[in-house]
Amino acid sequence: MRIGGANGDGIDSAGIMLSRIFKKLGYWVFAFRGYQSVIRGGVVWYQVRFSNEKLYSYGNDIDILIALTKEAVEESISLVKANGLLIYDSSLPNIANRQDIKIMPLPLTELAIKAGGSIYRNTVSIGIICKLLGIDPNFAKDMLLAKFKKSPELMESNAKAFDLGYGSVERQSIAIPKPGNAGKYLINGNTALAIGAYAAGCKFYAAYPMTPASSIMEWFAKHEELGVFFKQTEDEIAAINMVIGASSAGVRAMCGTSGGGFSLMVEALGLAGMIEVPIVVVESQRTGPSTGLPTKTEQGDLLFVTHASQGDFPRIVLAPRSIEECFYLGAKAFNLAEKYQCPVILLLDLFLSEHMESVDIDPSKISIDRGKIQKEPIKDFKRYQITEDGISPRSIPGTKGLSFVAASDEHDEYGNLISDVLVGLPEYAELRKKMHEKRLRKLDTMLKNNDIEMPMVINENADIFIVTFGSSTESSIEALDLLKARGINAGLIAFSYLHPMPSEKVKSLLQGKRLVDVECNATGQLAKLIAMNTGIIINDKVLRYDGEAITSKEIADGVEKYFRGA
Repeated sequence: MRIGGANGDGIDSAGIMLSRIFKKLGYWVFAFRGYQSVIRGGVVWYQVRFSNEKLYSYGNDIDILIALTKEAVEESISLVKANGLLIYDSSLPNIANRQDIKIMPLPLTELAIKAGGSIYRNTVSIGIICKLLGIDPNFAKDMLLAKFKKSPELMESNAKAFDLGYGSVERQSIAIPKPGNAGKYLINGNTALAIGAYAAGCKFYAAYPMTPASSIMEWFAKHEELGVFFKQTEDEIAAINMVIGASSAGVRAMCGTSGGGFSLMVEALGLAGMIEVPIVVVESQRTGPSTGLPTKTEQGDLLFVTHASQGDFPRIVLAPRSIEECFYLGAKAFNLAEKYQCPVILLLDLFLSEHMESVDIDPSKISIDRGKIQKEPIKDFKRYQITEDGISPRSIPGTKGLSFVAASDEHDEYGNLISDVLVGLPEYAELRKKMHEKRLRKLDTMLKNNDIEMPMVINENADIFIVTFGSSTESSIEALDLLKARGINAGLIAFSYLHPMPSEKVKSLLQGKRLVDVECNATGQLAKLIAMNTGIIINDKVLRYDGEAITSKEIADGVEKYFRGA
């Protein structure tokens, strides 16, 4: 179902409350909002899907649409299923031009005013949906009013609005599944990532607000009683440098931003690479370039983050494929960063960061590996010692007998600079080469240790395979069922570990298969990354780059076109 209106109409609040009601009833829930970067006006919507089975997208079509504004009708009416239901405010002109759906004008504004003001149209709508679907009004209203328990006035007005909405319609013969035993938590990707980072021991988070990464910052700001420290910085440059400082002092630290903010961070990213400090950076993508569409989603920064900053240095790029993986990779990123003493970039996007989903996550599964930390004093401590695996022992500043120099210039094994007057002299040119090779050997070590996981494969005997990464994975999983219903035996190869890529293993996996690249960008960046690492060219592509998340139907239609040679 979808409720649509304008910014300021409480659409977000209504969608979240409906999601919580269905979750509490025992359903699997998948919810997503579409919104614009304005305080009031525009067209916004919140779509909630529920089932007694695990869901992988917010759906392709709408069963029930409640529209509070004329623009909301125009925006979404084409998505209502045949025999679906449109409810709109009867004070609006009749603009519903569909003959194959049921149309129900209701006095939403009039009812809301009776409750205390037009702002209560969202609560009236919640009451209507609960009546249409036969949900116990006392159960739903108790959940709703718990939100306003600190304000008796708001409780009274919302209770009245709910009752007026509930009483304005009759129960409809809409078939809904029986509740099941759904996931334990209803959270979005940013929240899952923040909790995963905390479970892994992250104690410091720094950020400058930037959609869609801001709610990570909000989580840390709200939970400082847990022993975490949050700093809202003056800009993204300060954020990443503070994280480098905190990590250098021995604290697990993370910063987060979107593509524009990450653009400002890249020089400091190179500093982390040079001084081999373990940091975690979250980059939640939105449309670009520049400001682009700040409230819309895209997967257009993949090649950017894998090559950001000048020069060669190891970094790891992870793209969670689900909200569960936001939690687990949000934790694992710290182990990888400290084990290999390099930056780890977690690549999300607006869709994954902001949609809500029922999930099962288990903090007890999180283990902590802090890598090569030298704790006992040793004579002649070499912080950047040249080692076979490329990983040197590191110390926490202040540890007696283990002091060292950390600077952005090239250096020797102690950290002493070899730039300026020494640069170019034969022995120091050779040392530069050895230090550079030492750092890069970490990439080989990661692969030898199998710390870089292979992509997930579903239906390995398929006739055609979807190749994708990150947030496009779940819609691709759902597309497999749509394709099966059309008589197409399709499989899925979905990446979450993107850099470094185990080239030979990936080449062996992909070779000889019929492949279709699925991404939310205009240039097929995953396909390019695969070609760079394996030489395998994927010509067939299903790409979306209008700012909306790719749907399972869109994927299935595209794959079917290639499969049948249309």
